[in-house]
Amino acid sequence: MIQERIYWLAWSRIEGIGPVLLKRLHLHFGGLEIAWQAGADDLQTVEGIGSVLATAIAQQRQTIDPAAIAPLPEQLTPADDAYPALLFEISDPPPVLYYRGDLALLTTCQTQPAVGIVGTRRPSPYGKRWTQRLSGALSRAGVVVISGLADGIDREAHQSCLAQQGKTIAVLGTGVDQVYPHKNHDLHRDIAAKGLLLSEYPPGTPPDRSHFPRRNRIIAGLSRAIAVTEAPIKSGALITARLANDYGREVYTLPGSLENPQAMGCLHLIEQGAQMIFGEDTLVKALGALPAVPETPETESAPAPPPLSPQLQGVLQEVPTESMALDAIAAQMPHLSIGDLLSALTQLELLGFVAQLPGSRYQRLLL
Repeated sequence: MIQERIYWLAWSRIEGIGPVLLKRLHLHFGGLEIAWQAGADDLQTVEGIGSVLATAIAQQRQTIDPAAIAPLPEQLTPADDAYPALLFEISDPPPVLYYRGDLALLTTCQTQPAVGIVGTRRPSPYGKRWTQRLSGALSRAGVVVISGLADGIDREAHQSCLAQQGKTIAVLGTGVDQVYPHKNHDLHRDIAAKGLLLSEYPPGTPPDRSHFPRRNRIIAGLSRAIAVTEAPIKSGALITARLANDYGREVYTLPGSLENPQAMGCLHLIEQGAQMIFGEDTLVKALGALPAVPETPETESAPAPPPLSPQLQGVLQEVPTESMALDAIAAQMPHLSIGDLLSALTQLELLGFVAQLPGSRYQRLLL
């Protein structure tokens, strides 16, 4: 895995290869070390890579020595155990993550539900109040609260979580060492000390308008559910909600007043089918319906496996004991979107029913 880690870093330096193509290369060749050795003709068998890009890749690889790349201490790739499988299942997972703080919170996101709370940078008193109440309730229930450390709703979500001694992750559009906006200096420091700062941009990267919409996919990818508490029609929070929907996550929103322009985006989400938040316990109750990871038994007799929903049971029946590629499983279940299938497989893996193998293959475990 250490060797594969180096190749994630090497490929991330190739111009013209973004997160989507990088994941396709990984899946197509079964590993990026193998992909690094592939010739231009073989590279063109990957969807999205034509002759011009394949030639450019081959030329760039001659200037990069993977063995000479020195990983940074606070740096993750999908080859690292700490990199969340939940995040890697999205179509465009970040090839490199930089962090500062409690890395164990990424593991927590895998073993219990995490909620992303997002919204406008200019919330009304109503939006602030309900963001505080929802974040506080989730924190008291042990849920990880994820947001983007922007002004407004993000700030209220993080602060309320920390006030309850809760667990919070801030996904930044800058390097983890950069404070933006400056008024969040103390909050940035507190999250680094008590939570986790996360970014796909290396330390020293200043704020850039293009970075913030892109970081929203990481918030959605890490979360089991997204809550939009207050947002206008053109808010970036709606981008996060759309991405969450694409990734098979649940989307919730707080209904607001028709007289409040800052709430019109939330009403638009409700019109599109988002679930409404009716009180502090709405999200906590909804998350309780998700499968929990069974704890390691303290005695030799293991507890009975938890009951599965019909959908999970159906997916489990299609996974053989000798392993099968994700594409083959998807072909057997055409009624499921790839996002729903990946979500189901992740839940089954967390419950101990299946194992994910290299090359995006899955195997049913004998219980």
